[in-house]
Amino acid sequence: MFNPIQDKVVVKKIENEAQTLGGVIIPDTTQEGTRKAEVVAVGPGRVLENGQYMKPQVKVGDMIVYPKLGNILEHKGTEYYIVREIDILTIINKGE
Repeated sequence: MFNPIQDKVVVKKIENEAQTLGGVIIPDTTQEGTRKAEVVAVGPGRVLENGQYMKPQVKVGDMIVYPKLGNILEHKGTEYYIVREIDILTIINKGE
């Protein structure tokens, strides 16, 4: 579906529904500067000064947190974001 170049990563946003201890749902729009997403495509990696590629740390299927930036791409009614791997803040371990 997508073939990102260099260190680009295509992600599909996961709606953040945080809940307070009292059960109040906090909408995504009020949460501070980050988003959760699932990685759907990964480029071959960043090109180093010596011309070699630095292999990406993320892979398809990873859940990640990234800052609210990136280019929006709409495909078949779904919004995807294109971000640079260096901008990804963390990989979320499954089951946590």
